[in-house]
Amino acid sequence: MIGMALGVTTLILALGVMRGFESVVTEKIIGFDTHIRIEKLFESGFDLEDEAIQEIESMPGVEQIFRIRKAELMLKANGITEGALLEVMPEDALARLYSVSSNLTGGESHRTGLIIGAALADMLEVEVSDQILVYDLGSFTDHAGLPSIATTEIHGIYESGMVDYDKSYLYCSPETMDALFPGGRDTDDFGIFLTDLSITDEIMHQIDQILPYSHLSISWRDRHQTLFNWMKTQQLPILVIFSLIMIVAIVNIASTLILIIMEKRTEIGTLRALGTSKRRIRRVFAFEGLMMGLVGTFSGILLSLLLAWLQSTFGLISLPSDVYFMDKVSIMIGLVDVLAIASGVIILAILSSLIPAMQASRLQPAETLRDE
Repeated sequence: MIGMALGVTTLILALGVMRGFESVVTEKIIGFDTHIRIEKLFESGFDLEDEAIQEIESMPGVEQIFRIRKAELMLKANGITEGALLEVMPEDALARLYSVSSNLTGGESHRTGLIIGAALADMLEVEVSDQILVYDLGSFTDHAGLPSIATTEIHGIYESGMVDYDKSYLYCSPETMDALFPGGRDTDDFGIFLTDLSITDEIMHQIDQILPYSHLSISWRDRHQTLFNWMKTQQLPILVIFSLIMIVAIVNIASTLILIIMEKRTEIGTLRALGTSKRRIRRVFAFEGLMMGLVGTFSGILLSLLLAWLQSTFGLISLPSDVYFMDKVSIMIGLVDVLAIASGVIILAILSSLIPAMQASRLQPAETLRDE
């Protein structure tokens, strides 16, 4: 029963850690991106017509559509140079990126400038209100190799916990972009926020019917597909490895019952001699296997819930955020997962007791009593 409990605990916690990791990463990535983006293909000169924009904006489920300007920048401060990607969007849209806006220091509304990640700020050794030199790398091709250079200040610093993103992404308002690089390039992208993420595929299908051939709609999940594919790839081997623990526990139940039968041969023979049916003998050992499964399963569920609560409350296991996108292990135990594991383990426990039960029912009274 202890082996069963430990196996159930391990399986539930393994699933909980995977669910928690996927949930945290998904939530943070959504907080860095719009729900749907419309991107221009092949650097075509075609732009979305106002009629198409208004038609998309009027779709049920579309909350906001806005232009996004992007630029590849080189930043220089304190003799240190780093590159990053700038995304320019309205302030109300930027406020919807909660991985940025909810972790922002500084950023008063009356000031202009760049919003950068804490990791990048540490690399450049800058703080809020510090001056920074900005090179627009895209201007090398626009102005015969002469770069556009401007000086601005740090408007705000955000720390999302995803260091790779904090190093790579900058944000600012269109007004700040126009002040830095007047007459800059037109935008190629549009961002869309939805009222409900569950209708993303449906809205994308409707948008694709409107878009010209020069544009493509892409969801937040598609933009980060490599990361999500990696998480799904990790799930199967982890479950297979931890399921082996359950197989060991199941085999232990069967071997324990077989040992009990060997020890209780005389008692079984006596019961058979007194008229106890084979069916009742089988029922005794099947019930014992069921009780082992029930006690082990529910003990494992309680233990896993206790460990998950301790981790979520006290953060006993910490993680480097630059590797795992979070600073502690996140465990999300789902009711469906618990029911599926509990049902499967109890069924396997009953099945593992059938062979010993059949063996016990086949013992002949005369042979067992004579051997004794």
